[in-house]
Parts: sequence; structure tokens; C-alpha cells
Amino acid sequence: MIVKVGFLLGSPYAFWSASSLIGIDVDICRLLSREMKYHFEYYVLPFSALDPLVLKSLSLDLVVGGIHITEERKKVFTFSAPYLQSGLAIVLRKGIKWDGNVEHVRFAVKKGATGEMIIREWLKAGKRVGYEALVSNQEILTKLLLGQVDAAFFDYINALYLSKSYGLQVWPKLVYETQIGFVVLKSELLNRINDLISKKSTEIKNIVMRYVGSY
Repeated sequence: MIVKVGFLLGSPYAFWSASSLIGIDVDICRLLSREMKYHFEYYVLPFSALDPLVLKSLSLDLVVGGIHITEERKKVFTFSAPYLQSGLAIVLRKGIKWDGNVEHVRFAVKKGATGEMIIREWLKAGKRVGYEALVSNQEILTKLLLGQVDAAFFDYINALYLSKSYGLQVWPKLVYETQIGFVVLKSELLNRINDLISKKSTEIKNIVMRYVGSY
């Protein structure tokens, strides 16, 4: 049986290294493929493809890529059992000392993303927060590395990967916690995948630790 898997690009879940697609979710899918004895075909998608109409037109069976299981998404997608606990973290540039007061640092946020909404909520509450809105996480990362901004919002697992790779700091208190799962578009796969997520939890944890260390 062939299972068509769409990967939403983003480190450390699914990203290019030279000409190879690697990452946490890529390795987990390889594990599932071996256990299920199904052939997984891989397709690379932008995160904007996480849309019911777009995915229907692509005839995919699974969509993966560090997808947060939110109440809004559960209304339109069927999710697997969660295989990873994550959340939204604040990442700080290397060497900065911070007391947790959001008025004491300058943020970079991605336009239209959760981080920008959080900043706007702080501003409405009367907090004087400095920030700039950018188009991509790569731009945000570059500004952090150059010391042009002090802080940014990243998925927690992604934040750990950035800390390990670039020496950035992860603020220990998450903005919010959430779980990560697969979007299952082929209903007959759901029970099998959920069963393997449960049975292979140790192997999945080891995969994650290869990319981000202890978490």
C-alpha cells in the first residue's frame, strides 16, 4: 500500500540538508513505514498548504510537520494521537540577561502568526512592548543572531533545536503548551498510526532527542 505524506517544511521537523529531507517527522514516518510495511511517498509543502481545500486537491493521506493540535484545527482536521508535547516558547539572543518583563526587550514576530497576536494583546493591556513584524522565521533568526532584536516566539521543540544549533537561549516558562500530531486524511490509517504512536513512544522520544537533546 502507498501512503502519500505531505511534509510542512520547518526545522527540526522536516527540512533540507544538502539534497536530503531530514527531521523529526521524517524519521518518525520512516519508522511508521517500516512497522506498517507500507511505502510512504513524500511531498514537500509550504505551511500555508495546511488548508482543507488545498489538501483535498492534493489527494494526500497524511500531513505532518510539527503541527500543533488546536481547537480550531480539530474542527476541520482529524488528528492522530499526539506524539510530542510542545508549546510556544520565547527565544532570546545569545548573552542577553532578561528578567521576564516583556517591556525590557525588543521582539521580532512573524506577520499574522500567534506571536504577533500575543504582542497585540500585550499592547491592548497597556504594556509598552517594542517589536517588528517580519515575513519568515529565517529573517527572525537572522536578526536574533545579529543582535538586532532581543527575543522572538518559536515552537518549543524548534526553540530547543535553535538553542542547540546556535547557542540561543530558551526562556523556561512557555507562553502556552500544546501537543503535536499528524493530520490524518485517510481514515483507515488512523487506528494503526495511533497504535504505533503508543507502542513506539520510546523510539519516537529517541528520535526527538537526536535533534534537540533532552527535553
